[in-house]
Amino acid sequence: MRLAALVPHFAGLRLLEFSVATDLLTFVLAPTRRTAPCPNCRRRSARRHSQYTRTLVDLPWGGRPVRICLRVRRFRCRNNACSRKIFAERFPKLAAVKARRTLPQYEALAEFGLAVGGAAGARLARGQGLIGSRRTILRAVQATPMPTFPTPRILGVDDWAKKRGQTYGTILVDLERHRVIDLLEDRTAASLTRWLHEHSGVEVIARDRAGAYAEGARQGAPNAVQIADRFHLLANVGEVLERILARKHSRLREAAVAVDRLVAEETRTAVTEANSEAPPGESKPLTRSQRERQARQDRRQARYDAVHELANQGWGIQTIARHLGMGRKTVRRLLRAESLPEPCPPRRRPSILDPHIAFLQERWTNGCHNARALWTELSARGFTGSPAIVRQYVAQWRPGPGRSGPPARGVLPAGRLSIPPRKPPTRALSPRQARWLLLRPPTECGSDKYVYREQLLQTDAEIELAYTLAVEFEDLIRGRECDKLAPWLDRARESGLPEFLECAGVGAGSSRGRSGVEVRME
Repeated sequence: MRLAALVPHFAGLRLLEFSVATDLLTFVLAPTRRTAPCPNCRRRSARRHSQYTRTLVDLPWGGRPVRICLRVRRFRCRNNACSRKIFAERFPKLAAVKARRTLPQYEALAEFGLAVGGAAGARLARGQGLIGSRRTILRAVQATPMPTFPTPRILGVDDWAKKRGQTYGTILVDLERHRVIDLLEDRTAASLTRWLHEHSGVEVIARDRAGAYAEGARQGAPNAVQIADRFHLLANVGEVLERILARKHSRLREAAVAVDRLVAEETRTAVTEANSEAPPGESKPLTRSQRERQARQDRRQARYDAVHELANQGWGIQTIARHLGMGRKTVRRLLRAESLPEPCPPRRRPSILDPHIAFLQERWTNGCHNARALWTELSARGFTGSPAIVRQYVAQWRPGPGRSGPPARGVLPAGRLSIPPRKPPTRALSPRQARWLLLRPPTECGSDKYVYREQLLQTDAEIELAYTLAVEFEDLIRGRECDKLAPWLDRARESGLPEFLECAGVGAGSSRGRSGVEVRME
């Protein structure tokens, strides 16, 4: 069997010597042809000048690295008009000029780099018996030629984040072949126009409703049909619902208060009259953090009142922002809101007590109110925290400050029911969180979220109307029911909601928007 049949890139070479070591395989190879072409004039020559040995690293065999000792000959060029008098023979199927790796090994390193990166690719290649550093792999990736794609007939245009929230570019996708074909440095109309002029033949452009992409598509491909894909249509309606919830921010707090009211009524029904009677406690003075929180709330309220007062006097948004030292987006958001928007409270961090909260609530309801005794029981269950963590957590369940004297017994007298642990107050959701809660199927909501969702829909008729329109639009888009789009646009215009009037600002019976985008669902 010839050597080229086993190793294709050894074609044109013969094996002179082969040695096996513990951690290395060595091949000594020599060319089979007696002549070689000059790299300049391509004239073949058989006049040998000298010979040297070239060392290459090849793909591993059986997990062992492979070293190739290649006998390379130098020839004299027979063409007197050629500028090169002496040349070394080339092996284009084996390795590049002056390379120390074979082409198959270099391509394997490039594949590792394209898949997982430089450092991770070096570690992965080392485990496979390939020798290559992080920088070598990155050079192989950079030397890999970019693939060429034909001009797509249906082009998808969207933005992508180089640095989220700061720097964005434009991604172009062939929607028929489902592959990315190019990335643009920015998301301006000029860059998209330039690319479309260089790649003529685009018939359909699917994009979001951004004005820059609309202008770029109109200038670069005036005959192409611009359509809005279903993802951006659903995202736009979701953003409309979020803007309405931001304008109705006070309703989000009212829904949280309504949930707490329902929970309190259920608690009062479950607790006996004897245990519900407790002497009224004296109101405690505010702590330092509470006073600072109240001061921040007063400053935010004063700023909200100043914005509305200046707007009522006829001041513009830019003038108000410059006068109060605020951003224009902040001024616009405060003007749209019917009341002062509350900041979204921070999420609670996970605690080592979380796996034991159910057991802790059960023991508290059964009458064990001694934090030290509860900590002892939790320690027997594997809890590794300190007694202070348990004491601070159960403090929210106590109706008032602890009494002086010896600690209370662990179990209440027989025949007397315990006060169940008080549920922490329901946190008002932000407009974005409320948007996702409303658009989520009711079956996927927990019991607490479902109650909050129902209370929010009952607090305001405009929120309920906006929710109905958003759900109807989602159903017709997902079901691709084109005949229901025009009636939905009519209902959106008749709703009177300014956000939906802006979203559905099209002519009656038409599916072409104000930015020239056409809605297609086939």
